[in-house]
Amino acid sequence: MNLHRLWTILRKDLVDAIRDGRVLAVILIPIALGVFYGLIYPDEEPRPTATVMVVGSSADADRIATTLPQDVSRALELTIERAPDERSARTTVADDDADIAVVIPDGYLSTAAAADGAPPPLRTFIGTQPAPSAQAVANLLPATVDRLAERPPGTSLAVQTVEPVSQNAFDAVGMRTFFVIAAVVMLLGFIGMLATPIILAEEIEKRTIEALLLAARGSEVLTAKALVGLIYSAVASAITILATGIAIERPGLFVLGAAGLAISVVGIGLGMAYLFRSADKLNTWGWVLLMPLLIPAFLVGIEGPGWVDVVVQATPTGQGMRLMVDGALSSDVFGGVGLALAVFAVWGIGGMALLGRLLQTRGS
Repeated sequence: MNLHRLWTILRKDLVDAIRDGRVLAVILIPIALGVFYGLIYPDEEPRPTATVMVVGSSADADRIATTLPQDVSRALELTIERAPDERSARTTVADDDADIAVVIPDGYLSTAAAADGAPPPLRTFIGTQPAPSAQAVANLLPATVDRLAERPPGTSLAVQTVEPVSQNAFDAVGMRTFFVIAAVVMLLGFIGMLATPIILAEEIEKRTIEALLLAARGSEVLTAKALVGLIYSAVASAITILATGIAIERPGLFVLGAAGLAISVVGIGLGMAYLFRSADKLNTWGWVLLMPLLIPAFLVGIEGPGWVDVVVQATPTGQGMRLMVDGALSSDVFGGVGLALAVFAVWGIGGMALLGRLLQTRGS
């Protein structure tokens, strides 16, 4: 592969692409959509909230359930729910329907008031990755109990972590981050399957590809076209992330998901350009083929039947979304990096290798 020829083709295509109003619109629309999502979904709740499950039916449990929201009202807003037993409370926390649960034994306030030293700790259930508001409740609860028991500070909590039954992407990253990442997936899809293929389709339609293949190898032409899409994908994705300011806890994993998805859709898009051989046909049918490919990215955030998960994991958009969501978090919700790389390779690298062979045959 001759790098000088590759750079010459790449530079020409980069300039020609940005001068094309259709290509520019395809790039700017998803960026604007990502910024829009970042604006309509607040970065943080305007006022911290938490759902507290109080276990017990005694008068002491009633007093704590009534007083705790008043004591913490300046710091956060509480929703108090009641549970008859510990088992149901654990299940509620595991299902993420409550942030924290506290067990109030019968007569606990009297016991705490009469204790010479520290009273028995209160059993408390909390998720493995509690929200800051849940941690705040755990810190403020002992003060409320001590005040109701009319005793010096000394109440403590026996905290037990509860493994979540399941956690979807919405719960893990929040609505704002999820939809911004979805906008990045849309952006990569638009560039890979609409913007980049237009360059190749027009050259095939105008037969300028014939002259280009006389001056360069098919692999060099294909690599240059693919690099145009990957460069625009990288720049546009970075702009979207910086403009929205979403937090990316593991940038390496996030970039891996975005890069794998970009390579896959660019490969698919260049294959479409060779198939349709016309920019007008590509503009017409590209949207028809792009929409079903984008749907799996949004299905990542819901819990559906088994076939939905199969579709998500078999498509580059679904795998790219999964990796980028994991990259935005400090720990995995989905995992499966190896499978994702295999899917990216099948859809992207395999397609481009086949197309490169076709172009080489055409130019020989």
